[in-house]
Amino acid sequence: MVVEMDEISRNKFRAVGAIAVLVIAIFFIFFIFYQQREKKNTAMKLRLFFSDMTQTMQYSMNINGPPGEWSWYGGYKNANTINNYLANYLRVSENCVDKSGTCFADINYTNLEKRDTKINLYKLPSLKLQNGISIAFETISSCKSKNKICVLVYTDLNGPASPNMLGKDLFIFTIVNSNAAAFLPYNLSVGADLLAQDQKYGCNKNAEIPMYCSGLLYTKNWSIDSKYPW
Repeated sequence: MVVEMDEISRNKFRAVGAIAVLVIAIFFIFFIFYQQREKKNTAMKLRLFFSDMTQTMQYSMNINGPPGEWSWYGGYKNANTINNYLANYLRVSENCVDKSGTCFADINYTNLEKRDTKINLYKLPSLKLQNGISIAFETISSCKSKNKICVLVYTDLNGPASPNMLGKDLFIFTIVNSNAAAFLPYNLSVGADLLAQDQKYGCNKNAEIPMYCSGLLYTKNWSIDSKYPW
């Protein structure tokens, strides 16, 4: 009788173990599926944003001339310029150009290792679009020279919501004084190797401030593959 009870106990233990393994396997499969879907959605949303902004810039340039003629002032918020030459041509749900609002959270963004980067966009002139994307503008120069960078455009694909991380929901673009390509990923000209491997700005988990992720994804036709530091 004791032997039979021991055998029953062992069978129960094996059954519980099998169920636990099955649960872990199902959880792992679900996690992989969720992560792949998240990557695909991020890539698609970023690609559509880039396409929309490129068209918006071209439309504004057809009316107002190249960005170098838009009266940028380096180091200033340039609210009138942003409203007149950009916001007027975008589908905006909230305008935070003249005053802070809910376009961005009042927090510091992190890098891909979840370390603080000191990038806080709350006080920059910004817009929240109807598709949930928030964009903030940091004026770099008056950009009178050809191909000069006028503005850094910080793009958070899900607005103030988490994870608030460069390379996952925050990507950086530039407005450039050009008659052709006036909206580009940040520092695209450094080349594919530095975009991925630079120790300060590259799109990797060792980088202090991974600002090159938009450029890296641009070179990959907006595809997030298994090598991307997700």
